[in-house]
Amino acid sequence: MTLESLILFRETAIIFAIYGIYVLSLNLEVGYMGLPQFGKVMFLALGGLAAGGIAAKLVFAIYLSAIESKVGINPFADLGTYCTAYQYQVVGVVNGLFLNSPIEALAFFFMTLTIAALVGAAFGILMAGPAIKLRADYLGIFLLVSAEAIRVITTYTPQIACGVFGAVIPDPFVWMREWRSWGYLAVVLLFLLLTYIIIDRLGNSPFGRTLRAIRDAEVAAVVFGKDIVKFRVKVLATASALGGVAGALLAFYNNFVNMGQFVPLYTFYGWAMLIIGGVGNNAGALLGVGVYYAVDRLLSLNKEAIRAVVAVDPIFFQYITFGVILILVLMFRPEGLLAERPTKTLDKHTLRRLEEKT
Repeated sequence: MTLESLILFRETAIIFAIYGIYVLSLNLEVGYMGLPQFGKVMFLALGGLAAGGIAAKLVFAIYLSAIESKVGINPFADLGTYCTAYQYQVVGVVNGLFLNSPIEALAFFFMTLTIAALVGAAFGILMAGPAIKLRADYLGIFLLVSAEAIRVITTYTPQIACGVFGAVIPDPFVWMREWRSWGYLAVVLLFLLLTYIIIDRLGNSPFGRTLRAIRDAEVAAVVFGKDIVKFRVKVLATASALGGVAGALLAFYNNFVNMGQFVPLYTFYGWAMLIIGGVGNNAGALLGVGVYYAVDRLLSLNKEAIRAVVAVDPIFFQYITFGVILILVLMFRPEGLLAERPTKTLDKHTLRRLEEKT
């Protein structure tokens, strides 16, 4: 394997892990609960905001004296100058401090993820109110509009994350030096594994079986005494927190965030991955992410050959290709490449032993 191939594999694996978390959280809302989540990109954006608009400022406040002495500017006193001309210098000072203090750098990283999860969960709970009152189609439109409102407001409010200029983010893994990218790959894969375990255990628990019951027969679930409101709030809070974590991890991957990048198309990327892999199946969700990025990288690497054969811009050819894939999946494999599996329950022999003990 050449060095270029190794780097391509590494970068693709990082993106796969981050969007794997994103799509798994979407699967909890769509596959298990049946919510029309058309505003999922909102929580990816909130994770980026937590990294570039909240946590970064907290770090600047902690190291303000060092920043002022070395750069000669206070990022809070002259925000316009900082955003347009001094971001990289200020972040360079913080990275220099992190270079010799891995503990402080990791504290910044976990603080950011905690903020991202809390902000995501808070907005998820806020969205639960309309989710209770609105019909599925109106709820989908409301979530879509809410996500776009968040994007527009944060993009054109420089006090949040430097507005249209975007925010440069300190690198909490700078102390890894030349191994930084490989170390970050290990970190995001670990978070993907933890997310998969959490959602899979939830799905195969009484909680997950209740979600499927609400999705398939809401009236029957109410008759059996299930509190629909409580379950919707819990699902939106959990999935939104995980979406926020994915957004923060994406921001750390780029060490930069521009709130204008979180367009509604990112929501439908997640839906496309989920539909291809299999709605309601966590392994299928990850398979859908893998298929999407395998095709995406293949088309990107051969874009010049495509341009020579097909008189279509390679970007638009990618859209056409994924559209055809989605149509084929919906026609011949509507349940996805991996169909939803029955939830795991105890076998009859184990149940009998438990009954005998009680």
